[in-house]
Amino acid sequence: MTADPCVQDKFLETLVKEQTAVNVFLVNGIRLSGQLAAFDQFAVLLESGPGVQLVFKHAISTVMPVNGRSQVREPT
Repeated sequence: MTADPCVQDKFLETLVKEQTAVNVFLVNGIRLSGQLAAFDQFAVLLESGPGVQLVFKHAISTVMPVNGRSQVREPT
């Protein structure tokens, strides 16, 4: 099975477009919550409360929609 090389971009684009609330878990165990505002090859912008955080992707372990589901997959 070959993985789609754009799976990360598709997932993040959907979260940004739908303004989905997410939990971002870092490799050190810290959980950040908010909405993804934007992303590039190396980082994501996470809006939470009154501010925006720049989080480097190499520090991220998991990005999970708060509702536990996302509309990223198309129906089969």
